[in-house]
Amino acid sequence: MVTKNKKLGCWVDEMTTLCQPDNVVWCDGSKDEWSSMWDILIKSGTAKKLDEKKRPNSYYIRSVPADVARVEDRTYICSEKEEDA
Repeated sequence: MVTKNKKLGCWVDEMTTLCQPDNVVWCDGSKDEWSSMWDILIKSGTAKKLDEKKRPNSYYIRSVPADVARVEDRTYICSEKEEDA
């Protein structure tokens, strides 16, 4: 996909140079792209399609436990009442 927006194109080029990604993917919002995205997430184990009859067009997403910023022993929850924490 090529954009007609010169400013956006320049920004993408700049970020590509700066970040050096393996590839750049332009999203077009098509149904094929949507299906492809979910196929990748399901095959990788990140997502699981839920029962279509009970939960149409719904997915369960799993995060990678190591991919979180918090650590339980250093997590603070502040609430007015202890039972709300």
